[in-house]
Parts: sequence; C-alpha cells; structure tokens
Amino acid sequence: MKVSYFKPRKPFSFSSHPYDLGTYMGLWHSHDDNHFLLKIYRIDEKEFPNYYDYHLKYTLGNNLASEEDFFHHVWQVVQIRIKHFEIQDPFSSNHGMHRQNLAKLQQFQKYLASIDKWNARPANIVIAEKDELIQNQKQEIEKLNAKLAELNEYEVSLKILIDDGHLPTFIDVIQQLRELQLPSGRKLIKSDHKIPYAKMIAKYFSHGGKDIPIETARNYFVDKKGDVAIKGTAIQPEHRLFKVIPIYLAKK
Repeated sequence: MKVSYFKPRKPFSFSSHPYDLGTYMGLWHSHDDNHFLLKIYRIDEKEFPNYYDYHLKYTLGNNLASEEDFFHHVWQVVQIRIKHFEIQDPFSSNHGMHRQNLAKLQQFQKYLASIDKWNARPANIVIAEKDELIQNQKQEIEKLNAKLAELNEYEVSLKILIDDGHLPTFIDVIQQLRELQLPSGRKLIKSDHKIPYAKMIAKYFSHGGKDIPIETARNYFVDKKGDVAIKGTAIQPEHRLFKVIPIYLAKK
C-alpha cells in the first residue's frame, strides 16, 4: 500500500486536529493528495506555514522521508494540480471554482518557493529566479556605485587644520555662528539637530594634525542650562578668544 506523507485523521474521531486529512472514516491513501489540496483551498494564506510544518513533522517523526523529499513531494502534488486546472474548459459550469482553487494553489506554491533551501524545484524555475536575482543585484550595484561616486565628490584628501590646543576655541566660534540672527530676526543657519555640526567638524577638520573623533566633537554640542553645559564638554573661558558680532549691530 502506498505510504502517505500526510498525517491522517483517525477513523471515527470527532476531535481531530484541523490539519488532519480524511473524513470521519479515515484517509484513503490513494486520495491523500486530494485531501491535502482540499485543505489548502479552505485555509487562509497566513496558515500555510503551520499547515506545511504540521505534515512535515509527521513525515519526519515517522521516518517516512527527509525534509527535502517531503518538500519535493508537496511541490509535485501542487504543480500537477495547477496544470490540471490550467487546461480546464473556461466555459464549464465549474470555471469559477477552478479559478479560485488555481489562485489558492499558486499562492501556496509561492510559499513553497520561499522555503526551498535545496533548489529542489524544477531547474528552469530555479535558473530563472537566479538570473532575475543576478540582474537585480547588478542594477543595485550600479546604483550604489553611482551613489559612491557622488559621495566621493565631497570627500577631502587634506582636512582643514585647527591649531593645536585650540579645538575648543574653534568650536566656540561655530557655536556662536549657530546663534547669529539676520536683520529680519531669522537665524543665519539653522538645524533641528546638533549632530550635523559635530559630523562636519569631524569630517572636514583636524586638530594638531590628527583626526577629530566624532564623539569628541559631539560632546561640545549638548544641552545647556543657561550658559552651562548640562553634560559633555564645556568650553572654558580661556578658550573663548573671539566674539562674532553682526556688522549691523556693531554700527548701532
């Protein structure tokens, strides 16, 4: 007798698992494929993984087949029935039902494709998918190369040198620039976040011939209570060597 990979319903059991196959009299193994497919027509797409795993565990637990063989068997059952529906008379009275069942099987087949870790499906399908993947990756690489070339336009080989010991002085000037107002009352420069200033300093400036770690720069741009930094690095009075004053205010 043909061995079924699918878990059967126990005869005369009225409390069987919803995924068990067969009628109250049990499962005819020669029709196990029909019963397996009937469940697919009736369950929601989100149940596909649980339904598949339920019968896979039965197969593995009873040493009926390997995981790959089980996958191949289910794929064949579904593919054969898809082909069957595709050649049915479109003018038959059952055409509506055939279309619904075909659509459900195609959804289930997409799920199977997503878990095919052995490339166990027909070679033409696997090859076509790999060709499409390669083409998509080539296009993505082209986009990334274009983006990299654009970013390289803003790279600098030599950074602007801040005199040794005067990083706090330079940052004090930057902080003053952040507060400058135009005659209209609007700020000259504005950013909703402080991190762009820290990134700018770390990217385009060096201190004493060495790169400035972004965390070092970030520590100068912290919340303040009045003129005192709540956390981070405060600029000491001896480093405040410049005062930026708008010309229109200096003339008053």
